[in-house]
Amino acid sequence: MKKIGVLGSSGSIGRQALEFIESNAEFRAEVLVAHSNADLLINQALKFCPSAVGLIDEKAYDKGKFACLSGVKIAVGKEAFDLFDDVDVILFAAVGCDVLPALMSYIRKGKKIALANKECLVSAGSIIMTEAQRYGAEIIPVDSEHSAIWQCLRAGQTKDVKEIILTASGGRYYSYPISELKKITPDEAVKHPNWKMGKKISVDSATMMNKALELVEARWLFGTKNVGYIIHPESIIHSMVLFEGGAIIAQMSEPDMKLPISIALSYPDRLPSGGKNFEFDRPLTFLPKREDVFFAPTLAEFCINEGGSAGAIMDAANEGAVKLFLGGHIAFSDIADIVRRELTSTKIDKNPTLDDIIELHDEVKNKVIYKEKK
Repeated sequence: MKKIGVLGSSGSIGRQALEFIESNAEFRAEVLVAHSNADLLINQALKFCPSAVGLIDEKAYDKGKFACLSGVKIAVGKEAFDLFDDVDVILFAAVGCDVLPALMSYIRKGKKIALANKECLVSAGSIIMTEAQRYGAEIIPVDSEHSAIWQCLRAGQTKDVKEIILTASGGRYYSYPISELKKITPDEAVKHPNWKMGKKISVDSATMMNKALELVEARWLFGTKNVGYIIHPESIIHSMVLFEGGAIIAQMSEPDMKLPISIALSYPDRLPSGGKNFEFDRPLTFLPKREDVFFAPTLAEFCINEGGSAGAIMDAANEGAVKLFLGGHIAFSDIADIVRRELTSTKIDKNPTLDDIIELHDEVKNKVIYKEKK
């Protein structure tokens, strides 16, 4: 029986992971931690009978509500991050850099981690991967693109990898002229053409900032600066690896997070994911980049070349800008401009510590929010 801990059980990834666990008897949901959705966490606990549950937001905790969980250990606030010592795999499905200290703690304990959090890798990828190697922690990516790369890399040797190629749908606004971007509303921007996702990641996809974050993420996960991307509207090919000699290995499947979740939890085995198989009943297309309009991936190139704290600045500035956009304070087209401004105006620390990155991330995000609201 493989014991799974889910940090972020109330989110989309966490819920789909529990569906996979429910359909495979060899897995047990040992620990469930949510941010603030106490009602859903309680329902999940009653269904899966974990040994422990945690609620990060102390304000959302009601002792009376949790009284129904007899025999279950309950932790609230930062103590919820300390529940995963006895699990075999920790699924980090919570978003944001707030979980960075917890992630580093379990890396230093040599745990096996299924990582669905891109913000931590973008902000502190060098430290994370160095410590993972030092302590023997295994990190398996859950992002569909990085899961695809991780699978494709098993077709050859690391020394023979010529380029990692991510795919991007291009989003709903690929064909829009610059002049039309200012008119895009938050309600429109949160609708992705292929994936069902949360509001922030849907906005990131529409601005191409999500691809920028994924490029930096790939740089650290796979230890190479040779990362690029192409526009592939159907989102059937999730990513590719170009090897010496010219062979391109691609991973294809319907756009459904069930597959990368199942692989991360079941590796080295492959089990039924519950997803739909791709049928060869439609064409697959590739389109040219439009970096004159959607220039966010060029910011990723800057971060990859600069290293240090550049990724943390980009992620924090974007987080603040997206929050402002969703709140109606700035236009859609302002998001990437704000990120570029912060990257060029904020001093980049070439050798930051973990504490430096956490402090800088909060500082940049709050500065963006305050400056634009003022």
